[in-house]
Amino acid sequence: MRNLLLSTVAFAALAGTAFAADLPSRKEAPVYVAPTPAFSWTGFYVGADIGGAFSSTSLNNNFTGWNSHSLDTSGVMGGGYVGYNYQLNQNFVLGLEGDFQGTSASQSSTWVEPNLAATFTEKSSLDWLASINGRLGISYDRALFYAIGGAAWAGASASLTGVSAPFALTLSNSTTLTGYDIGGGVEYAFTPNWLGRVEYRYYDFGNYNMSAAAYTLTPFRLQTSVNTFRVGLAYLFNAPAPVVAKY
Repeated sequence: MRNLLLSTVAFAALAGTAFAADLPSRKEAPVYVAPTPAFSWTGFYVGADIGGAFSSTSLNNNFTGWNSHSLDTSGVMGGGYVGYNYQLNQNFVLGLEGDFQGTSASQSSTWVEPNLAATFTEKSSLDWLASINGRLGISYDRALFYAIGGAAWAGASASLTGVSAPFALTLSNSTTLTGYDIGGGVEYAFTPNWLGRVEYRYYDFGNYNMSAAAYTLTPFRLQTSVNTFRVGLAYLFNAPAPVVAKY
């Protein structure tokens, strides 16, 4: 009888264990963590920037053979830019950008023409810069290293005043210069929409003449180039939406 009782208890214990193993688990499912979406540079953007413009103007005259005098100007620049990026794959980004900058770059200088023993005062001003550029960049997630270049225009004015006889004259010219610009920079996405940048750009506008009717055979020729450094902040539209977990 005692053996029968022990056998019954053992069987009941084994049966209970097997039954419990067949019950559904009450363990909670692991918490789903949404993957971080890869940043995309594709989209339209608009921004503003500020920096410095450093212009070099060479004044050449042909009174007694070509002589050159340089006048360096510097000032604050600031404006805005708008563009579009297209990310080809994980790393390469193509873009098109236009910008407009106002500048305060202006300078004047008085000097003596050695071949004429005459004193002149020269003044040069750079009022604005504009450009339409292509961009080519290599991205590392939220960082973009890029080269930029294209067509550029500038509003410039210059004057030359002869202080002493026999060259007591004033020549002046205000014009829109056409040339090119080239440079590079780095851009970083602080959020999916806000982009900060640091950029250097060089502008070259070649030669243009500043002359008067009495001196058509001995014109003054100006050559202008500009170096700029700027920082900017832009808003990127069409940024990728974050991944949302669905249960």
